[in-house]
Amino acid sequence: MAIPCKSFTDFLSRRSEHLDDMIIRSMHPIDTWIGHVNTGRFKAEDGVEHTFDRFENVFPDLRGAWEDVTAASCVGQPCDPSETKIGLGFTRDSYKLQRKSYTTDLFCFDQILSADRAKQQFAHVIRVNRRASSLITSHRFRTEALRIAKYKWATANNTLVPITATWDATMTFLTVSTLPTSKLSVRHLQRRVEPQIREGALGEDINRGSQPMLEFVSNMDEVWNLVEGNSELSDHWRFNQWEDASKYHKYGWVGKIGNYGLRADWNPLRFNVYSGPAANGSYVLQLVYPYENVAATEGIKESVNSDFDNAPIQLDFIWHRKAMTSLVRDTTAINPEMPFAMRDFAGRWQFVMDNLTCGTDVNGNPIAVDNARRNKGKFIADFSFATQAEYPELAEAFLTLREPACIVDIPTCASLPYPYPQNYSSANDECTSTESTLTFTPLKRTETGTYEVAASSIKCNGMQIFHDAITGTSTLATLVAQMNTLLAAMGTWAVSGSNITLTTEVCTDVSIPWTV
Repeated sequence: MAIPCKSFTDFLSRRSEHLDDMIIRSMHPIDTWIGHVNTGRFKAEDGVEHTFDRFENVFPDLRGAWEDVTAASCVGQPCDPSETKIGLGFTRDSYKLQRKSYTTDLFCFDQILSADRAKQQFAHVIRVNRRASSLITSHRFRTEALRIAKYKWATANNTLVPITATWDATMTFLTVSTLPTSKLSVRHLQRRVEPQIREGALGEDINRGSQPMLEFVSNMDEVWNLVEGNSELSDHWRFNQWEDASKYHKYGWVGKIGNYGLRADWNPLRFNVYSGPAANGSYVLQLVYPYENVAATEGIKESVNSDFDNAPIQLDFIWHRKAMTSLVRDTTAINPEMPFAMRDFAGRWQFVMDNLTCGTDVNGNPIAVDNARRNKGKFIADFSFATQAEYPELAEAFLTLREPACIVDIPTCASLPYPYPQNYSSANDECTSTESTLTFTPLKRTETGTYEVAASSIKCNGMQIFHDAITGTSTLATLVAQMNTLLAAMGTWAVSGSNITLTTEVCTDVSIPWTV
């Protein structure tokens, strides 16, 4: 089905009611292999595949006894000593350019003009693309490190088993000759210290003034598990007591164990077992990535992949930056009459508007995009690298079992307490709303024969009530009428036989000082 090239996907944010002015962007980490691999240039005008020779050292034949030197007449061959031959040799290898290109969807300038805060959004697009370049390049470094490593091991109980490992065409399925049967331990690593020294990891002149240090690359959990997770080793390897930590941080190391500086890789190669065993005993592993893309409010977004956290197999490395050199394809001007654009093959993103295409037609041919108005464009990035395995013996890959951090149950010393009710209100108690009826026996003033109460002398709950004087009434009916007028806030006053009553919700105790 042909793709219509006059419609454009639009995943730019547009203002809705009460949309905040501040834009929040994702804070996922960039990658950690760039800076730990030697880099160089693959020269232009020099083909696509190179062959190189490495002159090798030869170990002398040390067998045989040393001859006694004689000076007697006519004894032996003093001028013709026996000779032991020592040969020479070289290793020939090759490397070739490989490439991969990435692109975004087409953008329409007219459509962008209607987007809110388009400048900020496209600044974030550029940040996303640059982070993608780091992820793409570091992932290649990991897969190439596995490919060129001279030593590939599967961890087993008390030993290391040599293995072979081969990627399929999609670089997502890895066929290995056997599976690991144990987690990696410091004993596995320490077994490889002396072989690495003999391979030349410390150079020709071993520094005898300090401890030999190699580099081991794994994830943070494994770095912790190597020592802190093994109570048998904690007191001997002194992971925490690392006095020279500051000077090793420049190498990207986060710790030290035995003869290894530990570099943490947050995105190691992890696998699920896809199939096996085959007839030859091999297994197929499926690569699991740390993120997966899911639907966002508009478009897609990356989400942390829990399958990555639970993957049972991981690749770790003993690594030396001289093990391989990543060569970036170079460009150069060919002729002044041929003004080709100078390209970057290290994953630098550029915005292009010429000779755009949009999908393919039913015959598989690219569909040209009309860009006469030059209002359409997209971002593209080209990667073209060659990997020269200069010292593959300095790289070792370990296929090892792993699991998320084990959680040990720590019970409480006592059972949970009874959940007593809690009250955290900071408000005062409200006035009572319970209605009550209070009864009073009025007393007349002897001199006048009337009911008399001085002004502001009545108290409710011990509080003075401000009111006018109650005076001049001689019957309970007229007294109650006057009190309902002057003391209505206290409640309702009524006649009850020879007494009066107050029906109230605000007073629980009332004193009335009758003047007699």
